[in-house]
Amino acid sequence: MWWWVWVLLVLAALAGVAALGLMLWRSGVRVLRAAGRASETFGAAGARAAEAADASVPPDTSPTIFDDPADLAERVADLRRRAAARRAVRRERAARTWQAWASGPSSTEAWLERRRAAKGTRPTPRRRPPSTSASPGGGGDHTRLP
Repeated sequence: MWWWVWVLLVLAALAGVAALGLMLWRSGVRVLRAAGRASETFGAAGARAAEAADASVPPDTSPTIFDDPADLAERVADLRRRAAARRAVRRERAARTWQAWASGPSSTEAWLERRRAAKGTRPTPRRRPPSTSASPGGGGDHTRLP
């Protein structure tokens, strides 16, 4: 009759091995799918980085002493036009920001009123009395061992 016990033990061990194998198989498939998604994401990020690197070609800093003066003048004029355009965009953005700050719901008076209202509704923090303990950590009796 002991052979029934051994048969049950062997069958239980085989079932455990099968369950473990199935779990490992499913985990492996999930890992491979996640690796595929990560590969696609990194590929797209690499493509965007390559596009950004291609778009940001460094300016030509080679010596221009023997270049045609007309070409040099055109290059300097182009650089100045681009700088002026960037400066105008910055000024416009700053003007809009200052206008929003100066008038509208975020003006100084409105901000001050909101601040006062917030301070009035907020509970005052409770302060703990200063510790009279002379322990170096500033703690009380709760830091000492019995």
